[in-house]
Amino acid sequence: MTFNVETAILSDEEATRLYSRFPELRTGPCPTCRDTGQYRWNGVEVDCNCRLQRQLVKHYSKSGIGVRYQRLDWSDFSGDPEALAQVSNYVLRYDEMLREGMGLLLTGPLGTGKTFLGTMVLKELIKRGYNCWSTTFANTIEAFTATWGNQEEKQWFAKKFMYSQVLLLDDLGRDLRTGNNLPQSTFDSILRTRVQEGRTTLLTTNMSMRELESGYGSAVLSLLKEVSLRIEFTGDDFRPQANARTLTELNDNETRPIL
Repeated sequence: MTFNVETAILSDEEATRLYSRFPELRTGPCPTCRDTGQYRWNGVEVDCNCRLQRQLVKHYSKSGIGVRYQRLDWSDFSGDPEALAQVSNYVLRYDEMLREGMGLLLTGPLGTGKTFLGTMVLKELIKRGYNCWSTTFANTIEAFTATWGNQEEKQWFAKKFMYSQVLLLDDLGRDLRTGNNLPQSTFDSILRTRVQEGRTTLLTTNMSMRELESGYGSAVLSLLKEVSLRIEFTGDDFRPQANARTLTELNDNETRPIL
C-alpha cells in the first residue's frame, strides 16, 4: 500500500509522547490558517488543506523536526549549488541508497546549509513513509544520560537512535571537549549498531576529516567513509539572508505553509 502522510495515523506511543510535549497539536487550530480556511502566501490567498497541514506538523514533530524547518523547502536554499545538486541526486536515488544503508556526511563551515539540506532530505523520506529521527549531537548525549536507571527511556533511546530507519545527527563534534569520553563512546555505539544493521545515518559537522579522526578515532572515521557519501559545503553564512527573507514575509502579512 502506498504511504499517504495525509491519512497516516500515529501509534499510541508516538501520540502520547508527542501530545505531552505539544498539547496544542491534539485539539488546537490548523497550524497554518488557524481554522480560517485561507492563508496568504506569495502574494495570493490560498485555500488551506488543513488536514494535510495538521498531519505534516504531527509527523515532522514526532520525528524531531522543529517548526522552523517544517515551513521551508528546497527552493529556500541559497547556498552552495554543487552541494545542492549532490544532495538532490541522493534523494532521487533514495531507494537504493537506503537499501544499502548509505547515508550522507555533510561537512563545511557554519551557516552554509548543511542542517538545512539534511533536514530537507529527512522531510522527503518522512513523506514517503520512512521512520526517521532528527536530533543534535548535544541532545543525543542528553538523551543517553537520561537512560541511566530508566528502562522506559532506555527503550525509547534505542528505538529512536539505534533503530530508526534514517537518523539525522546534526552538529557532530560540538560536545567533544567534556572532560570524559562519553560523546565519543556514545557516538561509536550508535554508529556501529546502525552500520551493522544497515540503517542509514545522515551527519552534519563543522569539523574537518582530520578533526573527526582526532576526536573519534580512525576506526569510527573508517565506518563513516564506508557508509556515507561525503559532500563538502562551501560559501558564506546564509543566515542573515534567511533573516531578511523572514522579515519581508512578516511585513507582507504572509504565512508559510508546512511543506
